[in-house]
Amino acid sequence: MEPRQRRRKLAEAARSAGLGELVRIHRGHGGGAVVTGLGVVVAIGSVPAGIATLIMLSEAVTTWQWPLLLWSALAGLTYLVGHVGPVSGGRRWVGVAHGGLVTWQRGSVRTATWAEARDVPAHGVCCAGDLRAAIERRAAVGTWTRRRITGLTVTVLATAAATWFAAVPIAAHVLLGERPLKVAQLARMCEGGRSFGRTAAYEGAAPHPAVVFDTAGFSHYEPVPDTEVATVQLVGCAVLIGEGPAIKGCDYQGDYHRATYQGRYLVEVYEAQTARHVGSFRIDGPGPDHVPAECPPSILVPKSGGIQSDRAHTEPDAATYRTHLAPVVDGPPR
Repeated sequence: MEPRQRRRKLAEAARSAGLGELVRIHRGHGGGAVVTGLGVVVAIGSVPAGIATLIMLSEAVTTWQWPLLLWSALAGLTYLVGHVGPVSGGRRWVGVAHGGLVTWQRGSVRTATWAEARDVPAHGVCCAGDLRAAIERRAAVGTWTRRRITGLTVTVLATAAATWFAAVPIAAHVLLGERPLKVAQLARMCEGGRSFGRTAAYEGAAPHPAVVFDTAGFSHYEPVPDTEVATVQLVGCAVLIGEGPAIKGCDYQGDYHRATYQGRYLVEVYEAQTARHVGSFRIDGPGPDHVPAECPPSILVPKSGGIQSDRAHTEPDAATYRTHLAPVVDGPPR
């Protein structure tokens, strides 16, 4: 039945019973095992969802909103099933008139004066608190009560918060690409990973900030300490392609030997937003004249042992990287 027809029938029944004009209608809620089960899952699931969100946020996972979004979706589903889902036995509607109540369910209409209204169930309907208040006062309670306004406000704010803090970021991630939370995450582009669709575009006037990582994800260059990730436009990936002259050999406990050579690298530069190849250059680490002859007092070796020697390679310093990056950092976009 259409809402207008239902309201008209309830109003006609109220007038016919001498209850006066209809003031308000309370809509019945769904119930049963489905709604109860969903409610229990939502209540219990809030704990692991919150823990997972905090862990992912602390680990700087770019899609840390997923647990929050899934829990919010489940909570929203529970709310909708309870409010608009099927109702066993038919949905109940309770109309409040000036002189009593009118109940409609499956086409059957019953009326009750305020003296008889205490026998009418006040639970399982929208704004049940207002209906109980009307029965206790033996007087109709208006449509927009403080209780109803508060409930609607909380519902709207919760929906808006879930949408803004969970649904919108995930939708932007799916449609526009990821937004890195810290510079170290850009290293995945040097490990065969995807680009970040919501980083700064490689366009406009210079400078075009760049960072450099090796294929293991270790940082080789940042323009300034604690570089703001939102400003990075270019990512360089450094690969060891050879070695220069030997610089020194160092012996350690357990007959362990480490030989150090001048490192020679190839750096491929990509646009952070699209992974488009921008350019490349070769660069060398410090040579024998720029490395101290002293050996480090200790080094890290595999815990399992079995390796008695290895080769280390010098790495370019920040100033050398900055010089080689100058054409793409300080020049016009390519």
